[in-house]
Amino acid sequence: MRVLFLVPRLDKASTRYRVLQYLPYLQEQGVSCRVRTLSKDRGWDRSLFREARSSDVVFLQKRILSPFLLLALRKASSRLVYDLDDAVMFRDEAATETSRSFRWWKFALTARLADRVVAGNAYLKEQTLPHNPNVQVLPTPLDMSRYTPRSSLQSPKKACTLGWIGSRPTLRHLEVLSPVFLELGRRHPDLRLKIVADAFPDGPTLPVIAKRWDFNEEISDLHSFDIGLMPLNDDVWSRGKCGFKLLQYMAVGLPAVCSPIGLNREIVEHGRNGLWADSPREWIDRLEELLEDPSRRTSLGSRARETVLERYSLAVNAPLFARILAQVTDSPLFGPAG
Repeated sequence: MRVLFLVPRLDKASTRYRVLQYLPYLQEQGVSCRVRTLSKDRGWDRSLFREARSSDVVFLQKRILSPFLLLALRKASSRLVYDLDDAVMFRDEAATETSRSFRWWKFALTARLADRVVAGNAYLKEQTLPHNPNVQVLPTPLDMSRYTPRSSLQSPKKACTLGWIGSRPTLRHLEVLSPVFLELGRRHPDLRLKIVADAFPDGPTLPVIAKRWDFNEEISDLHSFDIGLMPLNDDVWSRGKCGFKLLQYMAVGLPAVCSPIGLNREIVEHGRNGLWADSPREWIDRLEELLEDPSRRTSLGSRARETVLERYSLAVNAPLFARILAQVTDSPLFGPAG
């Protein structure tokens, strides 16, 4: 089988986790893999369409193309698979599920023309089904050989560190917790907030450790947290999120508190492998519970890592990914795609 992967950028997180990390497994199974980047101003030339015509599957990752380019790609592709792990059909968080922007129409056309759509969560599948019945949910997996467990969650140190990892566009979710941090800071003078990102909020209400995100230091940064945070606003953009930072916390054995929105609600079973918080009062109470009880942090963190190993690991999801590609080409190589 020959697969051409078309991705936005090689350094983009969705490309790394939803395409590149699958390649070694696919190649071990005898799949020939080629990757091309499609930036907005370049990447489209005759050689790309020649590659598409010579491939058994073209896998378009996340990009929403102009109708002209999409139709040309569809014509050149024997089989076309579209993958999304964000609510790309909406322009921003202010949109509603009935919004019908030009972006929405381009997404709808992409979904209709694809032989198969791979969605990162059930909400994205729901948004896609009106346009294409052939939708497979596949979460964004983690390579658990890289996400090693934190050595100890019952550190004797007095100070605890709340941790958040993310990027500039998602900082707005963290900033909503400012009143929570203010109250917890009064009760716990040694409490700190570590932010690992490419930008940082103004006027923090807790002592902040600001750390620039670096792929090579990502695991050690996660290990430096005591509790992981994943707040979300309840809007169409957030419902499409695939809970990746939450899975990162859980993968290293951290207890996490999250908003029960979108995939967060499926990943975390409240009270078993993490905690939900749906209001400032609940955020204060849940975090207070963990700050006061190191053994509770340990038990939640241990079960959190087990959850990722069982359901969200690369080892579990790579064969499913391969079977999706095999199924779309009617290849018996990997068997049916679940």
